[in-house]
Amino acid sequence: MFEDIFKKIQKKNREIKLISVWGKDGLELDKMVFFSTKNVDIELVGAEMADIISKLNKIKTSPDSYYMKLEFDDYLLFVFKLTEDFFLIILTGEEIIKGKLLFYVDLYKNKLISFLN
Repeated sequence: MFEDIFKKIQKKNREIKLISVWGKDGLELDKMVFFSTKNVDIELVGAEMADIISKLNKIKTSPDSYYMKLEFDDYLLFVFKLTEDFFLIILTGEEIIKGKLLFYVDLYKNKLISFLN
């Protein structure tokens, strides 16, 4: 469902290892792996991120749009809010150009959201 958009974002950001869309219920909707992600249990990471996002959504002053960046091992994990119920996870190498990644995620964000509605 999201494959074409995932490929477009990764084509412009070759450091991306994995892209996936998750529900705040902890279930993965779609995932595309571009490179091996050893030492990263993405199912556990996604489930934990779902818990964090559910808690953030309960805060009355929670922003409509945000992203989080986590650094671990040799990876960076970006989590982008798509809607109240869904978020995007992107696992990258440390050499990613953050501004470029943010630009392309923002460029395709509305298209991703349209698939969720």
